[in-house]
Amino acid sequence: MKLTSSSKLQGTASVLLALAGLALGAAHAAAQTPDLNQLAPYKPEYNVTGGLRIAGSELKGNVDLLVEGFKKFHPDAMVSTNFMTSSEGALGMMYAGVSDIAPMGDDAKVTDQMPFYNTYRHVPTEISIATGGYDKRGTLFAWAIVVNKDNPLAKLSMGQLDRIFGSERTGGWEIGADANNNLLYTSRYARGPETNIRTWGQLGLNGDWANKEIQTYGYIAPGFAVNFERKVMHWSDKWNPNFKEYVEEKEATTDAAGKAVASERMLEDISNNKYGIGWAALMHAKDYPNVKVLAISQTDNSPAIALTPDNVKNRSYPLTRDAYIYVNRTPGQPLDPRVREFMRFVLSRDGQQIIQNAGVYTPLPAKYVAEQLKKLN
Repeated sequence: MKLTSSSKLQGTASVLLALAGLALGAAHAAAQTPDLNQLAPYKPEYNVTGGLRIAGSELKGNVDLLVEGFKKFHPDAMVSTNFMTSSEGALGMMYAGVSDIAPMGDDAKVTDQMPFYNTYRHVPTEISIATGGYDKRGTLFAWAIVVNKDNPLAKLSMGQLDRIFGSERTGGWEIGADANNNLLYTSRYARGPETNIRTWGQLGLNGDWANKEIQTYGYIAPGFAVNFERKVMHWSDKWNPNFKEYVEEKEATTDAAGKAVASERMLEDISNNKYGIGWAALMHAKDYPNVKVLAISQTDNSPAIALTPDNVKNRSYPLTRDAYIYVNRTPGQPLDPRVREFMRFVLSRDGQQIIQNAGVYTPLPAKYVAEQLKKLN
């Protein structure tokens, strides 16, 4: 039977979709679903007695629950908690000398870490204790990249997101182990204006789309914006000049001027502007049928991963977030044994079981737990 051009195109599309499905399946298989049975149960290596001070975020009740579990193994530990400053003051309390452990719901900003470095001549050690959530408020939900439903695109890479939302720059930050436990700016992440993606034609769209400007939308609140800058733009804060900024409704003034910049407004705008793209919370985006969520790949050549509950839990989706605890470990010296013992508990089967039972965040996969444990030694 002779194929028409339409039939050939449909056949080619079917093959491409099948190949994409195989690639996505392979990527999903390589990711590790959290399994508490793969984690070692907690066994004390040091008997903690006396004071242990924790200050920062209460991580939606998880810190108190972890302290309670820890004290079952260390009844003589006198653990104090101070959540008054939340994440914003966590490192400040530590470099002021009044805490030993700094839980944070947000990534530690460059400006948080610089005074810490100036105090100790090294940056704090960042340890992930849980994966953020999928689509619920207060869970450190993953970012959804959304476009108008009429947009032909189905996926983008992290590099493309950088070139869409970011701008030309002279460099980016390296922090921690990559910078000799310092914060150092480097031209390694420099790129010129010719690398910017500003029209849909640069992403391969034709016809009416080809020369249309990409209108960008997203959040301006520091806890959100810094995470996106870190993951996508090498900590750069140089955005596309047309970037339209919004906040969660609770962070906006209660008058009409505040409602105009609430995050739902950007989803309304993208619903009506087929040339828009934004990064948003799925808990909001799912209520707007005229927007769709794109799959994201880590590199230009790797498989695109859909934003699904499983892909957040197994950390294959590139725009997941973490619940962190920061500790003060001097390079080349052992960590305070009281702090180390608490962190060993948090990263054990017992600690991760507490996080799973609390239901706010997701326990870490075993391979990722192993990476965090290495930071303690």
